[in-house]
Amino acid sequence: MNKLKNLPIFLIAAYIVYAVGFNLMSIGFTPVTLQQIQTKSSDSLSLGRDKSDLEGDSVEFVARVVAPPRVSPANNDFRTMMRGTNSWTCYAQDTANGLFGGIVIRQGTRGPQTAIDLIDTGALIKVKGVVQEFGATSGNNFANCLTQLALDTASGYTISILGSSPKRPTPKLVSITDFASGDYPNGGTINYVGGEKYEGMYVELRNVTIAAGIGNRQPWSVIDENGNKLYMRDFSNWFSTSPSGDTLRAWTNPALGTFVNSIRGVIINANNEGAFGTQLPYAIIPIYPNDLSLGNAPPVLSSPTRNPGVPTPADSVQVSVTSTDPGLSTTTITDMKVFWRFNGGAFANKTLPLVAGNIYSAKMPPAALGTLVEYFIRAEDNQGAVKLLPSDTLKSKLFYIVRSNDSMNVQDVQYCPNNGGRSAYEGFDVRGVEGIVTADTSDIPGISYTGNGGNQTSPRKVYIQNGTGPFSGIWLSGNPTDVLKKGDKVRVKGTVEENFSVTRINITTSSNISVLSTNNTLPSVQILTTAQLANSKLDGDTTIEKWESVFCRFNVPVDITCVNAGIGLACTTSEPLIDTTFRRNFGEILVKDASGVDARIELQDGNHNYSNNWDGLGNVPPRILLTKNDIISYVEGVLYFAFSNYKLTPRKNPDFGTLTPIGIANNSELLNSYYLSQNYPNPFNPVTKIQFNLPVSGNVSLKIYDMLGKEVKTLVSSFTPAGTYNISFDGSNLSSGVYFYKLEASVKDGSNFVMTKRMVLIK
Repeated sequence: MNKLKNLPIFLIAAYIVYAVGFNLMSIGFTPVTLQQIQTKSSDSLSLGRDKSDLEGDSVEFVARVVAPPRVSPANNDFRTMMRGTNSWTCYAQDTANGLFGGIVIRQGTRGPQTAIDLIDTGALIKVKGVVQEFGATSGNNFANCLTQLALDTASGYTISILGSSPKRPTPKLVSITDFASGDYPNGGTINYVGGEKYEGMYVELRNVTIAAGIGNRQPWSVIDENGNKLYMRDFSNWFSTSPSGDTLRAWTNPALGTFVNSIRGVIINANNEGAFGTQLPYAIIPIYPNDLSLGNAPPVLSSPTRNPGVPTPADSVQVSVTSTDPGLSTTTITDMKVFWRFNGGAFANKTLPLVAGNIYSAKMPPAALGTLVEYFIRAEDNQGAVKLLPSDTLKSKLFYIVRSNDSMNVQDVQYCPNNGGRSAYEGFDVRGVEGIVTADTSDIPGISYTGNGGNQTSPRKVYIQNGTGPFSGIWLSGNPTDVLKKGDKVRVKGTVEENFSVTRINITTSSNISVLSTNNTLPSVQILTTAQLANSKLDGDTTIEKWESVFCRFNVPVDITCVNAGIGLACTTSEPLIDTTFRRNFGEILVKDASGVDARIELQDGNHNYSNNWDGLGNVPPRILLTKNDIISYVEGVLYFAFSNYKLTPRKNPDFGTLTPIGIANNSELLNSYYLSQNYPNPFNPVTKIQFNLPVSGNVSLKIYDMLGKEVKTLVSSFTPAGTYNISFDGSNLSSGVYFYKLEASVKDGSNFVMTKRMVLIK
């Protein structure tokens, strides 16, 4: 230990852990937890890098059996449960049921016994084996693989049964979007950050529907109400139409459209079938007969219409809806009603009789001019299954406002009194809508891009606005709008549409556009905070929906908190990396102002030079590459909505203020405490960035050490004013390995603030 006496204490601890681990491995099997085998950082998972850090290591661990190879050896039922005529497969889970706590255990033969075929559901076992990645190839040995524990019978690897229990672990309640969004193989995004923690674990999904499968091993899938899909894998002989080994039961796959009360099963990475090409999602394996609970599918309500579309005080409004019952037949619907109310009063209702085929229709009474009429439809079948339209009537209802005619302003078309976010006049023609063009097709020309991650498209857009304030902007679509220019004052006629939850007026002929004047001053930009346009706000939220298609501005400096916001709420990486299958980049970043709340900016659609490298062109001039923690003095653009997020869309370069790139510069923000952040990216190759905060001025040093405590680089060693600092570290001249960076800062009372963090260089 003499050689350690001069090392900093944090390096001595690291050295001891390293040495102990090395010695344990040298004598045979290293005792580990399943979390040590499975856990990966979000930075790695955002790139699809899910390979275990212990791949190739001989390990031992204790776990609880979720699914054994045979039905129940303890009850003398030795029929094969898990597929494989020449191998044994078992699913096991951490005894504490913690995340990153599942694993596949596999014996590649049915030769010399390791006791894997003698274990039972719920058994407590100790396992000795080698960590492998199933599905890895020479060109893809770091990503999208299934971690498993392999039993090598020739090496004496074994399973010891420590105890028994009739109960397997409780499944984790999850949603499909924990694993992927979209419809495979027709596009979609894999959620490695959300899904990998459940690999090998027993989970449960509720209230989904049977949908089509793909390939002979994924015969069906389940989808949620938003069309997100997760495939079923028929690895259990209870759920296979062509079972391997012993036949457990005659099985027929459920019919498409069948409602699923719940489905439980083990999550695996299903990339080894090849059926998905480069789009390789997770899959769920139901194990036992009671893992699938099918229900009676409620009626399906679609194509709601009303006549007239823009009611006047003289009109009794005809309401119609198409209804089918996927679980039964159209004639089994026993009750169909429309419910309505005027100006927030009590609901009245009326039966909708079947008038033709599967169309139900009836009239609601007239209402006075200016009345807000809200309504919804309710259907029930003879087994008590109920469906509403809209499906969540607490969130939204169908509605209209009684008018004198169909001539409207922008606010009339855009206004929505609830969280549905849809126009009252969707599907109907309106006229007389006036506004000044705030963005034309030279500002938002649209994109068509094909990269490693797949195809990305977005249409060219024209926006008009009639002043400022809520509901004052709207998107004009259709080829005739291409001639419009910023500053044109126009009057239009067209059909109101909802394009993926964005209200627009579709104009089909040039005669439906009148240019009243040109070169007008644009409406004043709407000044908002990032909190008002928060990334966490849901589609239709009235506090943000009112700004849809409005020209808005963050009028104070904003920090880039995430350079690849990808999809949903997650920041998928801290690096400006191109779009790939494993980590989608849709040109979106998150920023925040002094409110501390993230808002989203979309960089693809606008005709400017700013990028987060979504197209892989980097920072080649005139491209301006944005990185995390950059500061922009202001940002403005038109508010758009797509793929579950509201996003500000800058038009051209002037929509961006002064950019302060990340670097040594003080951002002049005085903070209340010392702090040393985790470097990013981490692992890195060869450049990474380190941020630290100083609440007061003082002498500061920031140094890099190797595993033996040798100083390899001094990044800062000077008197430094208070503020936030971002430092780049280039490890080009260093070898791959673990390094430490240490911040020391003098404190007013004469003591020192000291903080140390670990980072990994991978070349």
